[in-house]
Amino acid sequence: METPYIKSLREKYAATIKKAIAKENAKLNSIYKEFSLNIFNEAQSNENLKEILTSHSKINESFQKLLAAFSQSHQIKDLESNTKDNK
Repeated sequence: METPYIKSLREKYAATIKKAIAKENAKLNSIYKEFSLNIFNEAQSNENLKEILTSHSKINESFQKLLAAFSQSHQIKDLESNTKDNK
């Protein structure tokens, strides 16, 4: 059972807690993105790593999603740079 004091504290700090959770999630997402970019870049030139990534079904599934995401982002960057070059 919550006392009125605890209930008021929970309500008072709910927004602060939500902001802290969002900040931590953004930090983790940034770390995951950096890690993924490094794996993607290394796999482009390292056949052994590419073989390891593609030889395990669950890892391969995630790696294929990663490849698709990076390929789309590179296409967008190429399109943006071509648009800037045309101006």
